[in-house]
Amino acid sequence: MVFMVLIEAERLPSPLFGDHYVTQPPPPRGTIVLSGFFGRGNCGDEAILQVQYERLSPLYDLVISVDQHGAHDGFWNWYPYDRCPIVHQGNLSCVADENVVAVHVGGGGLPYGFNAAQVVHARSHGKPAFLTGVDAKPVRAPAAAAALRGYLALFDFISVRSTGSRQTLLELAPHCHLGADWALGLPTDGPLPVTRTDRVLITLREFPRELLSSAYCRGIADLVSRLADRYDQIALLPCCPEDERFLDWVPAVEHLPREVHWWNPRRVQREIASAAAVVSVGRLHPLIFAANVGTPAAYVEPLPGDPRWPQATKARQLCGEHGWPFFATVGDLLTHLEQAVPLAPLAFARDTRQRWEAMAEQLQESCQQTGHLRGTEP
Repeated sequence: MVFMVLIEAERLPSPLFGDHYVTQPPPPRGTIVLSGFFGRGNCGDEAILQVQYERLSPLYDLVISVDQHGAHDGFWNWYPYDRCPIVHQGNLSCVADENVVAVHVGGGGLPYGFNAAQVVHARSHGKPAFLTGVDAKPVRAPAAAAALRGYLALFDFISVRSTGSRQTLLELAPHCHLGADWALGLPTDGPLPVTRTDRVLITLREFPRELLSSAYCRGIADLVSRLADRYDQIALLPCCPEDERFLDWVPAVEHLPREVHWWNPRRVQREIASAAAVVSVGRLHPLIFAANVGTPAAYVEPLPGDPRWPQATKARQLCGEHGWPFFATVGDLLTHLEQAVPLAPLAFARDTRQRWEAMAEQLQESCQQTGHLRGTEP
């Protein structure tokens, strides 16, 4: 006599043989296409992707949409690209796949119309699209505003990461939600708590070499000298491969050690958690990471007054909203340091994490509703 046991089988009636056990495949989970400034090694954008992946992957299969022409060589081996199918942003057939339930664009400082091709193609197949964790810039020309209203109407849910962006976007998208930066959900690498050291970290945002002036180099030299008087150690913290290359152009920092982990935002956040302070000259996400772990930090405009380099509206908005130190010039920061007033630990405004949670939950619920309507359940 042979006995057969089927694990996790479903009992179904049989008209010929009576009740028997048969195995049934699990129902499809539904697939979401994630699109953003991914695959380039920008630490902030990689943090955004990791948080989105960890929030959504327990419920859905994920496809990561990347501009592969500008991506960093070997990015497909980074986490979480190594766990998801990857498509080029010009691949339109992927969003028409029957298992795809939605397309998500965000977050960070994406320009209007980022990856519009996949968004429009998804909508033409009845798939919803979502835009979250992004910024908004003012639009003054009536024709441009009309075009953007039509574009933003493609999205079933829009959530921006600052109050300033929401005020800007309300005229174009009246139902715009006030969310937060996706990187608020980034875990810190390694065991906790992290031991603090008396080391200050400096991030220098790259810009074209033709904009590098003697005044900028003198300002960075003065900053390094002043910080050396205050802290036991100074180290550089590049946030993308371009930042790392840029450091070779600035004589004042050639001798300083570098913490090169831009492809691993969790590790970058750990370095920030162990630092006494962070000074970011032109990068926003070092401040967001610092607020995640309570490290003192300050933002400095890299090229104030240079018409060839746009000023960081998004950084000014977020610093103002959360009460973070924002300095229009390196000289302003040096004046602050001369007053012997220590930089305070960064924190988010009181309701920011609730906004983040509401943004993530709304995205999940919208995708789940779409999955039910299409006959798939997460």
